[in-house]
Amino acid sequence: MKLGAYVKSLPRGERTLFRERLAKAHERSIALVRKWEAWPPPADWSEDQIKKRARKHPAELAAVKITEEVTGNAVLRSDLRPECWGEG
Repeated sequence: MKLGAYVKSLPRGERTLFRERLAKAHERSIALVRKWEAWPPPADWSEDQIKKRARKHPAELAAVKITEEVTGNAVLRSDLRPECWGEG
């Protein structure tokens, strides 16, 4: 499951708490976590929109393991970075 789909599957009241938990686990900002959620960006986004609103999740094993753990393995490394870890 893509990270954005996972977040959307959470009840609205839990989404912010999840983002905070994931940001803290990665020692990153909530704004960056939201950009990870937007990857891959919609096909109709301009280059400028992509630069401002979307980022790939880090490919390093330690980073993907953190996200796998925080999501209870609902989001896997192959979902986060299929070009690095293969298709799920």
